[in-house]
Amino acid sequence: MAVHQFRLGDRVKLSTFSSANTAEAFLDLVVPVGVRRFASDMWEVTRLLPPDGTGAQYHVRSERDGMQRRVHEEQLAPAH
Repeated sequence: MAVHQFRLGDRVKLSTFSSANTAEAFLDLVVPVGVRRFASDMWEVTRLLPPDGTGAQYHVRSERDGMQRRVHEEQLAPAH
């Protein structure tokens, strides 16, 4: 069983943009680079999701505009 490194309410940054979700991965490819400002955004962990075949997952919300994403743990870095 995977143990979540981050907890509810933790502030994180996205370290990678790739997604295991086919629809999200496609959108990551077609969204213009100028729109992808995620690296500088702060995100809040809002839910701990069950692990899939690749590890722990999270639901995060952007502190800037409220955008929400499902991400894998390896896509996150602690916000300092």
